[in-house]
Amino acid sequence: MMLIRVSLVVVVLVCLHSISECSPLVWQLMDMEDTVLEREERSAGSGSGDGSGDYPCGDDEDCGDNFVTTEVRQRHLSPKILSMHVTTTITARYVSTVVVTKIKNRANISLDTDFQFRLSKDAFISDFFMEVDGRIYQAEVKEKEEAQKAYNEARQQGQTAAQVKQRGKDITKFETNINLSPNITATFHLTFQELLRRKNGVFRHKVNLQPKEVVAHLRADVYITEPQGLSFANISWEQDDSLPTDSIEDALTVTRKSATSVHATMVPSSEVQAALSETGLQGDLVITYDVEHDSGAGHIEVVNGYFVHHISPEGLPRTRKNVVFAIDVSGSMSGGGGRFGSKIDQTKLAMSTIIDELRDFDRFNIITFSDSLTHWNPSLEEGTPENKRRAKEFVKRMNAAGGTDIFRALEDSVTKLKESLASFNEGLPMIILLTDGEPTSGITDGTEIVKRTINMINGEMALFSLAFGEGADYKLLEKLSGFNQGLARKIYEDANPSLQLEGFYSEVANPLLYNVKIQYSDGAVEGDTLTDNNFISYFEGTEFVVAGKLKEDFLEAKNEISAVVSGNSYDVQLEWKLHKTLKTTDTGNEPPLLKPHQVDDFAQRLWAYVTVKDLLHKIDIALTNTEKNRLKEKATAIALEYKFVTPLTSLIVIKPDDEKNYDDILSTDIVEEEDEQEDAQAMSLSRHYSQQVVINSQLLSVPVSHPVPVSHLVSSAFQLHYDPQQIQVSRRPVASAYGDPHFVIQLPEENTTVCFEAKGRDGLILNLVTEPEAGLTVNGKLHTFEDSMAVRSYFSVLGFTLGKHRITVTASEIIADIGVTLSWKSESRISFGGFVVTVVPSIRRLIVSSTNDTVLMGVSRHLEHPRAASAHPRKHAGTDHLGLYILDSSGLSDQVDGLIGQFYSPGNAHVELDADINPVASGDAAQGNATMVLDGTKIPMVWHDRNQRRCWSAGSAAVGNLNPEVFKKDDLF
Repeated sequence: MMLIRVSLVVVVLVCLHSISECSPLVWQLMDMEDTVLEREERSAGSGSGDGSGDYPCGDDEDCGDNFVTTEVRQRHLSPKILSMHVTTTITARYVSTVVVTKIKNRANISLDTDFQFRLSKDAFISDFFMEVDGRIYQAEVKEKEEAQKAYNEARQQGQTAAQVKQRGKDITKFETNINLSPNITATFHLTFQELLRRKNGVFRHKVNLQPKEVVAHLRADVYITEPQGLSFANISWEQDDSLPTDSIEDALTVTRKSATSVHATMVPSSEVQAALSETGLQGDLVITYDVEHDSGAGHIEVVNGYFVHHISPEGLPRTRKNVVFAIDVSGSMSGGGGRFGSKIDQTKLAMSTIIDELRDFDRFNIITFSDSLTHWNPSLEEGTPENKRRAKEFVKRMNAAGGTDIFRALEDSVTKLKESLASFNEGLPMIILLTDGEPTSGITDGTEIVKRTINMINGEMALFSLAFGEGADYKLLEKLSGFNQGLARKIYEDANPSLQLEGFYSEVANPLLYNVKIQYSDGAVEGDTLTDNNFISYFEGTEFVVAGKLKEDFLEAKNEISAVVSGNSYDVQLEWKLHKTLKTTDTGNEPPLLKPHQVDDFAQRLWAYVTVKDLLHKIDIALTNTEKNRLKEKATAIALEYKFVTPLTSLIVIKPDDEKNYDDILSTDIVEEEDEQEDAQAMSLSRHYSQQVVINSQLLSVPVSHPVPVSHLVSSAFQLHYDPQQIQVSRRPVASAYGDPHFVIQLPEENTTVCFEAKGRDGLILNLVTEPEAGLTVNGKLHTFEDSMAVRSYFSVLGFTLGKHRITVTASEIIADIGVTLSWKSESRISFGGFVVTVVPSIRRLIVSSTNDTVLMGVSRHLEHPRAASAHPRKHAGTDHLGLYILDSSGLSDQVDGLIGQFYSPGNAHVELDADINPVASGDAAQGNATMVLDGTKIPMVWHDRNQRRCWSAGSAAVGNLNPEVFKKDDLF
């Protein structure tokens, strides 16, 4: 059959975005390998009479929205889109979108048909197959060069062939091409996958529907399943303001299925599409949602031996940042022009806004550089109104002239930050570098600049780089930031640069934690599968995602995996711990994680996705060809296994001329593919690991930990995996205040226990312990009420002063003065000022310990249950309350005081027996009286032996220093 070469292109544009919109602004689209492959491809397509067709536009050309309209369109009926169905499935942030498009060649000649898809840089195509004339052709993923060669050979032989490959690096282009015989229908099935990143407190994803014609059967479905719980979900249609929206909004239905799932459907009729425009839909299905977050260690899902850990602690205060702005003022910065003004003018405008947004406790400096340096200030200064005014005046005076000495600017920035850290070792240290050119002064070799900068920074600070305009050496900036715990961004001259600069700064303006480390149970994770788990910073509105493969022997031997998340805020170290149950219960009643419309094996695919993305980034910043080739080999192997289209791989499908063995060959492949999917689905259902957090019911002994650079954490002896068994639960407290409240004190200088009750008015605040040498004070607030039996008093609030920090404890929450709120439901830890505060949910305990373990206190949480209280009124308090326990008093000094503390001041308290009887030894509860001498006051005592409590009791007689009013305070701190 003779084929006619035709340059006719039918385009279906499907843009998938998690953050940014489709934009004509693209990065450098191809490296040298891409250029060579493109040249080969164009060469292969230059023949005539073989069914091959020219590409409508080059890789660096903008096809625009018109896409190619040729004379052929005038002579022949163009291919018609018969149907389009887009299904987007989101499972635990992992997105899988399937686009099924059916097209018919209505002409009486064969036509080349190209499909182009644009999607964000974060997406991979993961599957492609086509149905032609009742046959199914499954694509095969190959290394890029191998796939290109096979595609070229097929086209030269006149075979029907389709190739899917990645074209760019920012807004990614994918292409498929097929030669359709006359009056033949073809259906394309294309699958995209990506991981949503949380930004500004939400997850955002776009499906761009722009088929360029009215489609008789068009449908879009969105399924969201978040095991962590959905706090909100909004799915809406957005389009040009000039187009009507009423009819399309009626075609969209959103249903909240449960607390964890949402389903949306859009089915616009042909009439609705035609009412919008002559070319049908022109807009985006916009998905915006967020999940339920906690103040702890996050949420773990485990499926088929792979785990995904999402961490986004809430309720944290914004911590200090120490930032140096290094701004290029070389001669090229005077360029740009256009409606937005020169680059230096745009930088001035943005910096004025950025300076205004600095908080009073932030420290900053500004360095401008060309072939010389100018400093705003000799050292970093706090963001006071006066300092910000001075800084803005400095920015206004910036002038562009001279060369570009990037290394000297970085060297000076690092020096200024290190000087600041030597004086104030708190806050996130960061450099923000802005340049529009290549290094032309000083050290100009990019590799040398990178190596020296790595050695200078030494993992102790983050470097963020902004490439202003096309003249900037973006590859160099990518490497500088990639090796130094930051990121690089492009600032485009023709899209309001000042707003881009301000937008970037807003992403890094509010750090909540720094020096963040995430650790898992020893021996749990296969070492080479764990994704990044050390982060220098955690910014407000973002999220960490860590994934890995669990060892098989660990899965067989263990029932749970533990995770510890730690980080610094100011001079405080925070730590959270959680345990994830790995095996389902014997009842088998727990619902499986994977249900219809959820991503099969999402944990494994998410791990593969994150790993490949990380490897591709490391390839971009690799300093040697040896390292680059090693990384390419590893990334290619994973991409081939999971059928990801990357810059290293392509999907290719070829329809053979001789199809006599089609059923034998192709059906075998398809069955094998189906079997794999069914097996994966069955395994995911049978081996599903239920979500259940379990905490060891033991007190914690927490070692002191000090902030260290992230680069040192891996090899450091610094150990975050504290062992709850280090303190025995059986250890009896040496002093306690609980219940109504009952005080029980073990006198430190004699083997004697005394007890008493302290009643007081509602709201009375008592000083319980004051230890000036350790900087420790504990005060308690009474809640007093009268029931049918008596007047009762309980501690409703406890206030701890620990050095310069304060902790407020209630039965509902624990609040630190730095703005951190800890939950009684999450195992967590704060370390500061020589003290460690740990929450142990399983036993309702808060542990406060000094770093040398010589002072150890516990707070118990008692929750009242209405049914139990009504059934046993004498045994229940009728209110939620707290108990205070001293487990180790050896660190209390001679200066200790307070209603409890006074008993530990040497010689301040002792008991004198009135008779020659030791009821403790004899067990005789009917005999024995004594006198306690407390601070010189004699207090009568009687022997008490009831409810397993044996002590010399003063009852509720408020005599001398047992009178609560002696230790009353005006406030909790």
